[in-house]
Amino acid sequence: MFKKTATLLTLCGIMVGFTSFVRIPPPQMPLLRTVVIDPGHGGFDPGTHGLITKEKDIALAISLQLGKMLQQAHPGLKIVYTRTTDIMPGNKPNVLEGIRYRAELANRSGGDLFICIHCNATRQPAGSYPVKRLVRYRITGKGAHKRSIPVYSTTWVRNTVHGTACYIWKADRNVNKSDAISRREELLDGENMGDSTGTAFDLTTPEARMRSLLYEKKYFGNSTLFGTLVEREFVRTGRRSEGLVQRQEGIGVLQATGMPSVLIETGYLTNKEEERYLAGRKGQAEVARNIAAAFKHYKDQVEGREKRADN
Repeated sequence: MFKKTATLLTLCGIMVGFTSFVRIPPPQMPLLRTVVIDPGHGGFDPGTHGLITKEKDIALAISLQLGKMLQQAHPGLKIVYTRTTDIMPGNKPNVLEGIRYRAELANRSGGDLFICIHCNATRQPAGSYPVKRLVRYRITGKGAHKRSIPVYSTTWVRNTVHGTACYIWKADRNVNKSDAISRREELLDGENMGDSTGTAFDLTTPEARMRSLLYEKKYFGNSTLFGTLVEREFVRTGRRSEGLVQRQEGIGVLQATGMPSVLIETGYLTNKEEERYLAGRKGQAEVARNIAAAFKHYKDQVEGREKRADN
């Protein structure tokens, strides 16, 4: 414990001393020019499934509608899709390489926001599932051969779990995210990280490392903001919201993208009614409109045309 505390104090001292001599401009969010839309799964990876649908198909349908809505509402906005057909992004041979491709494409495209579309599921089967309950014990045999045998009854239970959620990366995994921010800058051929002077800098220096950490804090705040706005729009249309979530093990594609990033669970395919809603054109269009409306508020707040919700 003493060694950890001493190390932390030493690092703090170095950072304070370093910032006394080097001016590190605060991170500035540029105009939102590029949005990366990532339909979850694809190809040989179907994701979860309900009674009549697969996650990969619902995610793609919603993503394409979302992109079209954003382009119509914001003509100057560039939309980058990680896939537009039923394939593993980049035609990669496995899921891990597919995730890497999604993140590299987002970083190389200079994305200002990464939106990942998914559907949720419970551990229990879709629709309804059997539940065994102990009723009594039945005695068989006599004397030394007497045995007590449990008797069960089986009832069918409807899978009623439903609702939306927005996932953001684990804040305590800052090394992964700040590294992704630095990699994004390298992929952009040395483009600076919001520095108004337009001067690129060496990404291996302590200054660059500290700036990427500053950007991570900014990106975390904006990811939280966008996710909160998305869930607010879902609630306005009568959906149940599970809120903003940080999964304990983190989410690889969110950790690896050097920009604000959110994974949206649009509903549970294991719930028969919610699956029917997400499978229909009307439901898909409504989900896309909710996200597009949240994006407008987010864009206005980030670019200073609307008061931020957290102020």
